[in-house]
Amino acid sequence: MTTKSKIFKDTLIVNSASLVEKVLFFFLNILIARYLTVEHFGEYSTALSYATFFSLMTDIGINVTLIRALNLEKEYENEHFTNAFYLKLSLSVTMYIVMAISLLLTGYNRDVINLTLILGLVRIGNEFMKTYYALYEAKQQFLFPSVVNSLYVVFFFLGVIAVILFQGNYYHLCLVRLVVVYLFIALLTVHIFKKVKFRLKTPLFITFIKSAIPFSTIAVLTNLTFKINAVIISLMIGTTQVGFFSNSILFVDTLAIIPDNLKKILMPGLYSALEKKDVSKFQFSFDILSKYFGIVSFYLMLVLFLYAETIITTVFGNKYFNSAILLQIIAFSLPFVFNVASIILVGKDRQSVLSRIMLVSTIVNIAANIILIKILNIKGAAVAVTITYANVFFMSHYYLRKLESIKMVPAFKKYVIIGAIVFVTCLLYEFLNVKQVSLYVSFLLISLMYGLLTVGCIMNKDDIRIIQEMLGVKK
Repeated sequence: MTTKSKIFKDTLIVNSASLVEKVLFFFLNILIARYLTVEHFGEYSTALSYATFFSLMTDIGINVTLIRALNLEKEYENEHFTNAFYLKLSLSVTMYIVMAISLLLTGYNRDVINLTLILGLVRIGNEFMKTYYALYEAKQQFLFPSVVNSLYVVFFFLGVIAVILFQGNYYHLCLVRLVVVYLFIALLTVHIFKKVKFRLKTPLFITFIKSAIPFSTIAVLTNLTFKINAVIISLMIGTTQVGFFSNSILFVDTLAIIPDNLKKILMPGLYSALEKKDVSKFQFSFDILSKYFGIVSFYLMLVLFLYAETIITTVFGNKYFNSAILLQIIAFSLPFVFNVASIILVGKDRQSVLSRIMLVSTIVNIAANIILIKILNIKGAAVAVTITYANVFFMSHYYLRKLESIKMVPAFKKYVIIGAIVFVTCLLYEFLNVKQVSLYVSFLLISLMYGLLTVGCIMNKDDIRIIQEMLGVKK
């Protein structure tokens, strides 16, 4: 099996599992939004967002550090996993206590506080599961964690269905999730501990912590940048508005699995290229990913922007119509979400650069949210999302060009061409609307137009060759 073929196979496994997870959670969000009242869904979304914000602080780069350590020092597998486990456990207890105390300062009502305390345990449990998965991902063994995580989501999905059938409330939804996540943690713990022995060596533990610091800074700042929006919204304009915002951002979070999963798969290979000082691999990866990410992200942006009202009302119901304009605004962030430069920077061990980028982006995000929410209300939060992603995108590309001499012009020329294709496709959409073509026909036609223009203007013989190599098909 060639390297490209293996990457393609691993991509299929990871993306299939993530697709199962994201699709089921997507439908779960729809079911819960439709089942609960707008006010109760806002309270539920606020509690989940608040719990997620603090739970992500339990990672602080531990999983990435574990993957890196196991690739660079395979002989210390037991020691490194022990280090990761103890760090995760200590941080989980600490952050849960901090979260519980901080709730007293928010002014949330009793229901939101109680829901947050339950969901805090759930989200911390989810982060523990990811640390277990990292042990396999470091060895590029993606099948086991993919299957287990898919089963977890299926069990939770069935639990939510049961709550709805028995007409439970949002407390029952949270309790079902709590039971399912800790059931799977117990099973994973038994399975993992059969393979790994606990060995704590102080020098290695200290080294592990030092190695995690650059990643931890990035993890904390990333959390502040992309997960604090809902918290700010709830504190400034109330929990009900969080529900409308959550429905719109859900689409971007779901689609973000594409670059996130590719990052997981490519990272061991990029670390290997870094160790071998294979500079050409980084330029090649940047060029290819920029092209494909651009094609996919601009198309997704186009669809979400043009059909936002139909998507929101069909998926969530007319009571969430206000989410449509938020989705249209947030759709413009998708080309920035598919950020190749940040992946390459991590692969080149430039965590310090990413830390500076995320620090600036955190300040930009918080300031943009506070200022724009005051001016534009909930729409301001959507604008802040796009501004923040754009800031990360352009800064990471700037540093990649400045520090690593990666050529940017070919990639940005393709972005300009794809942007022109989007513009032409939008003109077609306006023409079709005048002619009153049905929704399905217009969607089919703009997709066909976008596809044909992309193949004609962007794709070339090298793309066909690369696809053949990934599929393992010989000429």
